[in-house]
Amino acid sequence: MKLNKIILLFTLLFAISCSEDFVEQSPEDAITVDNFFNTDQQVLSSGSPLYGYPWFYFNEKFLITIGDLYAGNAIGSYSDLAQFENFTVNGSNQFSNEGWDSLYNVIANANVLIHNLETKVGSNVSQEVINKVMGEAYFMRATAYFYLVRIWGPVPIIYSVDQINSKEPIYKNKTEDIYTFLIKDYEKAYSLLPTTWDANNAGRVTKSACDGMLAKVYITMGDYAKANNYSTKVINSGLYNLLPNYQDLFNPIFNNNAESIFALQWVACGDWGFQNANQAYLAASPKLTQVGDGWATFQPSIDLMNAYENGDLRRYRTIMEPGNFYPELVTAEGGYTVPDDGMTSTLAGFRKYVVGSPDEGNVCFMSTEVNTNILRYADILLIHAESILGTSTSTTDQEALDAFNAVRKRAGLDAKTEITSSDIFNERRIEFVVEGDYWFDLIRRDRTEAIEILSNQERGVYQDRNINTIASKKVTPSQADFLLPIPSAETAKNPLLLEEPVAFDFNN
Repeated sequence: MKLNKIILLFTLLFAISCSEDFVEQSPEDAITVDNFFNTDQQVLSSGSPLYGYPWFYFNEKFLITIGDLYAGNAIGSYSDLAQFENFTVNGSNQFSNEGWDSLYNVIANANVLIHNLETKVGSNVSQEVINKVMGEAYFMRATAYFYLVRIWGPVPIIYSVDQINSKEPIYKNKTEDIYTFLIKDYEKAYSLLPTTWDANNAGRVTKSACDGMLAKVYITMGDYAKANNYSTKVINSGLYNLLPNYQDLFNPIFNNNAESIFALQWVACGDWGFQNANQAYLAASPKLTQVGDGWATFQPSIDLMNAYENGDLRRYRTIMEPGNFYPELVTAEGGYTVPDDGMTSTLAGFRKYVVGSPDEGNVCFMSTEVNTNILRYADILLIHAESILGTSTSTTDQEALDAFNAVRKRAGLDAKTEITSSDIFNERRIEFVVEGDYWFDLIRRDRTEAIEILSNQERGVYQDRNINTIASKKVTPSQADFLLPIPSAETAKNPLLLEEPVAFDFNN
């Protein structure tokens, strides 16, 4: 958690501006926390940093590590990634520690912002603006806890600045209480946030973002009726649509598009921590980026590539395979063709979230401005289909089929006339590759079924890059592997984290 070391005030005061893009906002003059919250613009801008900087190390490698590599969609080139591949993650794992710290950084920033909005706001600031920013803080805190509880299970609920200042003992809280807490935060955010924002604030969260995240929370909890209720609200809002072209979802030109419900926002080529660094780890060749990165840290797994249906248009836009030609990359040379001997030990590299070089966009070393999709409309459609299916073996319900087949239609696939839970989970796997979702889908399946799926995954490589010879690797997880260990640095500082979780006092 390292709460005493987290950059709070700096993030809230000095990462904001009055430029066209709300994530690039910074203060007009030299200010302090006591005189900052005196105008509508200052208060509005105080919510902007919550969309990027505190999430940086969660996004940089951890989201893909837990969501895709741990789940078998990718393999990795670092020793700490091997722990995830082999289900041997320990409390010293770098990527796990970074994910934990980053999520509690989000929570700490949200708590500080809530505190400042309650105690520092001047009399000239409108209640409407205060409500909007307060809603953003509750939303971000809820989202951080939603990740924490699914990854680590029982964790401490840090709910206020006063709680930390009081030096009271910090225990883990029960999983069911964490879900209750984050649901209350989303509901509070819903009551405060607007239905829409103006064009200058595109990308900020709304009431529909709360509904969408609640649909995702309830489908995770197996409450299909509530998941259906909230997904229906998003669909009936009429505010969102699937983009016609799948590849546009991962092009910064189309940031905050009609499919995006909640995305992390980044600024390229500026200060460290405000950029999206994913391209550095996903691009499989420095030639693609022309800025010294492109390390193929994450590589498509053989198992993932075998999971695609013939004719799926998403494959070419997600995975770069031998012989594929991409005219929009390396444009100075007329495009890029993947070499016949491949790019990695699985022959392929990732295309998704690869923007290219400075010739193709605003790109610097380990830095692009492409949004990180956390929730998009395709997710809502598939949640909606699943909520109708519920615990049934299959369904021919037309509403479920319409939602499910809309996603398949964009992918160039034939519509199905009957769907099962396996159909939905397989569709989700392919739709959200390297968006950090697949692990969270696996953990909500029957545990025996999930272990069987993971045990049968091919996590090996092509020997000597020969597609006909696989150096096979299959690993069976245990029940304990479905939650990560709390970082050792945290338990060393606070041994109470090793004790059994306690009930949260909702009277606080």
